[in-house]
Amino acid sequence: MCGIGGIVGLKWHRSQIESMANIQSHRGPDNQGLYIDPHHKVGLIHNRLKIIDLSETGNQPMSNPDNSKWIVFNGEIYNYLEIKSELSDYPYKSETDTEVILAAYEKWGDRCVEHFIGMFAFAIWDTKINTLFCARDRLGIKPFYYTKYDNCFIFSSEIKGILATGYPAEPDRQTWSEYLIDGYYDHNNKTFFEGIKSLDPGKTLKLSGDKISETRYWNLFLNKSETLHNISDKDATEQLSHLIKDSVKLRLRSDVPLGINLSGGIDSASLAATMSLLVANNSKINAFTASYNESKYDELKFADQTILDSQIVQHTSRLNPKEVPEMTNECMWYQEGPYGGISTLSYYKLHKLAKTKNVTVLLEGQGVDELFAGYKYFYPSYLADLMRDHKWKELNLEFNSQRKNLGSILSQMKIITQGGKTNTYQDGTNHLKIDCISSNIRKTHTESKSFDSPYNDHLTNALYRDLFHTKLPRVLRFNDRLSMAHSRELREPFLDHRLVEFAFNLPANKKIREGIQKFIIRENMKNLLPGSILNAEKRPVVTPQREWIKSSIKPFIMDIIHSQSFEQREFFDVKQVRKTFKEFCDGNSDNSFFIWQWVNTEIWFRTFIDNDLKQT
Repeated sequence: MCGIGGIVGLKWHRSQIESMANIQSHRGPDNQGLYIDPHHKVGLIHNRLKIIDLSETGNQPMSNPDNSKWIVFNGEIYNYLEIKSELSDYPYKSETDTEVILAAYEKWGDRCVEHFIGMFAFAIWDTKINTLFCARDRLGIKPFYYTKYDNCFIFSSEIKGILATGYPAEPDRQTWSEYLIDGYYDHNNKTFFEGIKSLDPGKTLKLSGDKISETRYWNLFLNKSETLHNISDKDATEQLSHLIKDSVKLRLRSDVPLGINLSGGIDSASLAATMSLLVANNSKINAFTASYNESKYDELKFADQTILDSQIVQHTSRLNPKEVPEMTNECMWYQEGPYGGISTLSYYKLHKLAKTKNVTVLLEGQGVDELFAGYKYFYPSYLADLMRDHKWKELNLEFNSQRKNLGSILSQMKIITQGGKTNTYQDGTNHLKIDCISSNIRKTHTESKSFDSPYNDHLTNALYRDLFHTKLPRVLRFNDRLSMAHSRELREPFLDHRLVEFAFNLPANKKIREGIQKFIIRENMKNLLPGSILNAEKRPVVTPQREWIKSSIKPFIMDIIHSQSFEQREFFDVKQVRKTFKEFCDGNSDNSFFIWQWVNTEIWFRTFIDNDLKQT
């Protein structure tokens, strides 16, 4: 896990890429490397966080034996040992996965990415053909940003790396309006900065001369398997078990200490149980839990149920509301865009704790909800599919399991079957207050195009939307930044592309059955987890954000929405904002997403527009 960047062009200065490396030093404090080609056309930088092969031979930029190819790489190729064995004739000089990428590129060219299991963003300068070849992993776990400026192509792991070269920071107003009015962010290749793009997951980018071309090397929809259509529960469970174990096993490869982010849910509990099976009996697993002093939101009481043996050593980080104002500013510097409020801040602090415990690599259970229909808002889509396919027996069983909430579910089904949009926030609540947005923004706002719906059923399209547009992309950005801010590597075993393909090929009744969501995950873990975890419903709200906004951090919010700068942004109807905030504090509102929109917007502008890259 590292930071990468570079400039390709004829008019740039060494100081520009040095500034890029310096501003990303938190991503890789163990070594800072620089390569400038003899013709001063290409400059590459690398900030190294040592994970595999801790010697100096693992430093980057790294070249092949004849120095004709130079690579900067961020991430992990988990199956690097298997590829290295296959390409054993390459004259390796290190034990790194970085060098395996070079060997694979020498052997397979652009198609080398098809052989990788991992999270990665890399760039290879090929001096023989004067081409920069770049790639990003299939799910977009690792970031890759780029732009063209002053006749140069500039890329970096973080947007501030591009800004450090002198690129002017300006807001992309379309992206901001989509965030404020539609609630979308990280849903396409645009960023909150005008002119700076993100390379799409599962794509490669090639720069040859002035021509930029992008190629999709992985398409989830095309990786369909008819063989799973009638798979039995037993066979599905066995295949899932094998995939999870192999994915976790590969992600235990490390030359530095590793641990796990442990909440009280079935996802991280499944990961912890699998890790316990795979690590040596005398090895300790450091588990980190983010929690709060309020008993209602105390994750530790749920996480404790997961600690089934003496291998797991528990560490707990508790966010205090007094920390929120300063941490909000600090976190924005790393996030570079709107983020998820108190939950993100608590995980930011969690990785700070991991650093103090000298645990460099952390595994996390992200992705299970998006793969196996864990959120409640997926359920009406499943029922709509049953109705469309005239599966009356199955539909009746589902109705019987949902008698208490049947009215709400039926109304959601009706909207779905008529092709309308339902509320897609993860806790199912109303999270937007459009009347607080200025009339100018609303008038100029262009409604976002409908997201891809490549499948022929509502449920799978909803899962696909979450995986590639509305949910996972933003969470992966949050996670990358909050971990790398403290130089920690975060690994996501459930986002192994083989597991993703398997999940999307499973029939729907393996994901939802008689009101039970993530059905096959629960079946797989029956012998490893207690019933209190297996049978627990997903908790929609796990932070005290609403309560804190109404009490302890209320002055912080008030200072923001009453500030002169907030009034002058021209993004909000300030009078309506203040009125709505008072109503929120006086009432029983069920969601505070829109309030954090106000905070995110103001803090982002103060950090990147007003302060000209000066960290607050």
